[in-house]
Amino acid sequence: MVSRLITVTILVCFLGITYAATMPDYIKICHRNDPELSKCVKQSVHNLRPYLVKGIKEINVPSLEPLYIGDLNILDGSSGGITVKAKKLTVFGASNFEITKMRASIQNKRFDFELILPHLQGEGQYDINGNILALPIKGNGPFVGNFTNFVAYVRVTYDVKNVNDIDYFDIKEFALKIRTGKGRLRLDNLFNGDKVLGDVINQTINENFELFTNEVIAPIARALEVKFLAIATKILENFTYNELFPV
Repeated sequence: MVSRLITVTILVCFLGITYAATMPDYIKICHRNDPELSKCVKQSVHNLRPYLVKGIKEINVPSLEPLYIGDLNILDGSSGGITVKAKKLTVFGASNFEITKMRASIQNKRFDFELILPHLQGEGQYDINGNILALPIKGNGPFVGNFTNFVAYVRVTYDVKNVNDIDYFDIKEFALKIRTGKGRLRLDNLFNGDKVLGDVINQTINENFELFTNEVIAPIARALEVKFLAIATKILENFTYNELFPV
């Protein structure tokens, strides 16, 4: 009886080691019954960060550096009569996120977490026409923005779907909201390159940075939702539910 127990124990350990060895380095396994599941999931996501910088080619996960957003209609004229468009928007620094709070619930099939983005830089082309703080503003051209300590709140809900008798994650919702931090924007070529008027508008924007960014952050957050959801889905579809979250 004792020898049988020892044999079973060795076999279980061997299978566990073999199983772990088949998983790539960028995947940190979290057990469903782990009393510190939230802590494990946080570590697992942090473990992914260096791999996301260049992307994970073997499972077709794109690079986060830089993160190409593309074209956005940020304001359509209904907010204070101002229209803002961004073109070829590219963001640098998205991979440097730090999760500050995490709550993982297997029972509720939900992850809630808060993360901080210490430094982001955005570059692209802009087109703006309207009024900011009663000042008329018009122009188009290149822009650069530097942003510090932006906070993102993320909610992920999922189901477990069965495909050919194998369980997989099925993300049902990926919601992201951003609270603006500090930063500076520089819009070049305002008023067809009029330096005096351009400097006045840039100064006004930066003196009221939080107010301005609160107006434009929602569509940027939605664009980031799409990008991060695509990355999460690509990772999860390559591994089974039991591989990522064994009992």
